[in-house]
Amino acid sequence: MALFGSRGDQSAEAAEFEAEIERLDQLPLAVLAAEVMTKAFGPGAAWEDPEEEVTVGGPTARAGATVAEITTAMAPEGSTKGADERSWLRLQRLVAEAVQVLEHATLIRPQVHLAIEGLDYTPTRFGRTVLAAGAVAEVVAGERPR
Repeated sequence: MALFGSRGDQSAEAAEFEAEIERLDQLPLAVLAAEVMTKAFGPGAAWEDPEEEVTVGGPTARAGATVAEITTAMAPEGSTKGADERSWLRLQRLVAEAVQVLEHATLIRPQVHLAIEGLDYTPTRFGRTVLAAGAVAEVVAGERPR
């Protein structure tokens, strides 16, 4: 076996990555947004922030999630191994579109941490409430949470 995996392993990873992109691309936007919200900010997620410790700006030590970081979280097993640049960009665009929808529904908010040189995101109080209720797709689709 090769030191960093065989070509067969790499093509299997690439195929799995492509299959996940295809699955996400076929989802209605509200469902995609709900999946992004759950993987990025749901229970146990890297940017869950239950104590509201994410800062609004300044140093990056307690910044929220960037689109690139959320994209990695959306990849199979949280890894972009096997992904070529075109596939990575395709997944990143899907995530960016879902993030925009979540922001417009006031479920997440953007902020600027200067060292990141871009936006990062954190859930709003409303977003945490909707996520806990399992109603992200409904709210994004314009329905009122029950």
